[in-house]
Amino acid sequence: MIRPSRPAFPFALLWFWFLRILPAWLAMAAIIFLMQIAVASIVHDNENVKIFLSILRHLPSIVRTAIGGDLVESGSLTALLTVGYQHPLVMFLYLLYAVGVPVGLLPGEIQRGTMELILSRPITRTQIYVCAAVLSLVGMFGLISMMFLGTVVSVHLYTFGEPIDLSLFLRLSACAALLAGAFGAFALVCAASFERLYAAAGVAAAFLTLNYFIAIVAEWWPRVHFLHKATLFYLIYYSNLWFAWPLHNMAWLGGILAGFVIVGGIIWRYRDLPS
Repeated sequence: MIRPSRPAFPFALLWFWFLRILPAWLAMAAIIFLMQIAVASIVHDNENVKIFLSILRHLPSIVRTAIGGDLVESGSLTALLTVGYQHPLVMFLYLLYAVGVPVGLLPGEIQRGTMELILSRPITRTQIYVCAAVLSLVGMFGLISMMFLGTVVSVHLYTFGEPIDLSLFLRLSACAALLAGAFGAFALVCAASFERLYAAAGVAAAFLTLNYFIAIVAEWWPRVHFLHKATLFYLIYYSNLWFAWPLHNMAWLGGILAGFVIVGGIIWRYRDLPS
């Protein structure tokens, strides 16, 4: 008795989806990269720093918290450069990619009716999910890499009044990649669970937004400070990134990321799909 051979990995589908996503990814990567250059262009000049800090002091406290809080107000050039890593525009772009890609590839194809065509080919459900997971997670890690690259280029473009420790920004980028990957993996769970695009996108976006909102409010409002441990941002905000790699927290983020990916894969494999 001859067993049927396993279908070859669908590189054609992976490539097709990659080309579909690429223009949006390039636009986001360019904005994130240029954001780091823009922040450095302000920070490297002492007069600009003074103006920036004077404006910062007049902003609402919750806004100051969102862009770095006391760390930024310290006036350290290294601390000021981290503004580009937590700027609301940068956070929004991560949200847009983390939610939009897995949701667009899985329930998006179902809603458009093209998933039936994909499943009619010699391809397994797991392979479809793997393609979506690879593009979602690798794309997120790529955006983080562009953020770090922007900092590296900035340090070589401008002269700063103090040494800039790039290893700090490498640690920030690595932790941010794991955090972004965890949110992207949760979006994969939503994409695997819902048939309608907007339902999956709404739940995934709500999860990320709620995490971010609680993290900011808990830091700004002492009465709800205890809630900060309930968010994934806690694993970065309270890591000792200035002096060492937070391996314990990174392991937690990596485990959460892997857990979400596995759960999403199981749901996708066994749920009812158009045939």
